[in-house]
Formats: sequence, structure tokens, C-alpha cells
Amino acid sequence: QPHFLFNSLNSVFALTMVNPKEAGVMITKLASFLRGTLKRDDELWVSVEEEMEYIQLYLDIEKVRFSHRLNIEVNVAEDTLNLCLPGTLLQPIVENAIKFGLYNTSAGITIKVDVTVDRDILELRVQNPFDPEMKAAGGTGFGLTAIKRRLYLLFANPHLLQTEIEANNLYITTLKIPQTNDQNDTN
Repeated sequence: QPHFLFNSLNSVFALTMVNPKEAGVMITKLASFLRGTLKRDDELWVSVEEEMEYIQLYLDIEKVRFSHRLNIEVNVAEDTLNLCLPGTLLQPIVENAIKFGLYNTSAGITIKVDVTVDRDILELRVQNPFDPEMKAAGGTGFGLTAIKRRLYLLFANPHLLQTEIEANNLYITTLKIPQTNDQNDTN
């Protein structure tokens, strides 16, 4: 994630000129986010509550970068907080939603993240607007492919990551994480 780090540091630098107090807050959040990233390298499973705290740090940093252009709606069902998922799985999806939602527009957008559970399947849904007529920003396309591979290695199911486009130009990415007994050990 070097591009995220460099972009965030550039934002902090710019913020020090106009709002040093807010820059200090952003540095603290960035440090916590990076600490969480390093910690997660040692953990296979994390709780939804931990993952959403990590995602909230990421979103707080991005909101400073994009200011009034980025609105976030996060809805987490209370009965999902203690459920488990593979760590750092959601962040690249949220990052894609922001990247492609904001691509080639100066207007504000809303990214929605919904977390629910149904019949022992944890469902994480990320929704962002997009313009189907615009060519996407350059990238490797590695993010979703890596997530699909990781899910397949964990669950031997190729259908746990789904993407769809709704008629009202919303791009929706849905992660489905089966809840199994061996996930209770989050290390």
C-alpha cells in the first residue's frame, strides 16, 4: 500500500499548513492504521468489530484527503460484531470503491458499507457510484483477484466474492464469509 501511505503523508503535509491540530489527529490515525496493518500480518482471523475499527481508521484518513467529496455510510448489524473474517479482506474493496467512485468526478459521492449475517454467512457489501461511460483509472486489477484467490484457499468456494452493477449506476461488491467453528481462534 505504498501509494496510500504516500498520498496520506502528502495530505498530512498540506494539512500542517492550514490546520496543524487536524494534521496531528491524522498522523495519529495513520500510525494506528499502519500498526493495525502490521499486526494483521500475524493474524488469520479477526472479529468484525476489529475489522470495522481498522476500516474506520482508513475511512477517516481518506475523508481528510477527499474532504467534502467523500461521504461514508457504515451499517454494521450488532449480531455480526463477534463474528470472524480473514483480516484485511475488506480494506482493498473499500479502497476500490473510493478510487472508482471518485474517478473523473469533482462531485461528492457516497460509499456504503453494510455488514449483516444470514444463516451463518457473514455478508459484507460495499456500494459505490460509477460512470459506466468512463474508462477506469489505471491499475493492476490485482485487488479483487487476490481476494478471490484468498477466499478460495480458505473455503474452496469460487463464489464468495461477487460484483454486480445496478441499473442506477451503482457498483456493488459483496463478500460472503461462512462462519465455521475453527474461526473462533482469531490467531
